[in-house]
Amino acid sequence: MESVLFVVGAAVAAVGFIALVFGINKLLSPRNPTDEKLMPYECGMEPAGIPWATVRVRYATVALLFVLFDAEAVLLFAVAARLRGSAVALVEVGVFTGFLVLGLAIAWRKGALTWRL
Repeated sequence: MESVLFVVGAAVAAVGFIALVFGINKLLSPRNPTDEKLMPYECGMEPAGIPWATVRVRYATVALLFVLFDAEAVLLFAVAARLRGSAVALVEVGVFTGFLVLGLAIAWRKGALTWRL
C-alpha cells in the first residue's frame, strides 16, 4: 500500500510542479505582441518566401526506408553473429534476408527509390 501511495504522491507532485511553473510563467511573462514579433523567425533575416509553403514528403519516405533497412541490417548482423554454425540459423537468416529483398523489390517497383526534383 505504501508503494502505491508513493507513486501517486510522486505523480501528483510532478503534475503540481509543472502546473506551478506554467502558472508563474503566465503571471510574470510580458505580453505585448507586435507585427514584428509575430513574424516567422529565419536566422535574423527577412523571411524568404511565404512561411506556410508546402513541404514535399519525398524526403520522409526515403528517410523511413533508410531507417527501416538500416535497423534490419543491424538485426541481421546480430542474429548471424549469435547463431553461427547452425543449419536452423542459416534458414532463419535466409528467410529474414528474403523479406528484406522482397521489401526492397516492392519499394523499387513502386518508385520509392527514384529521386524526382
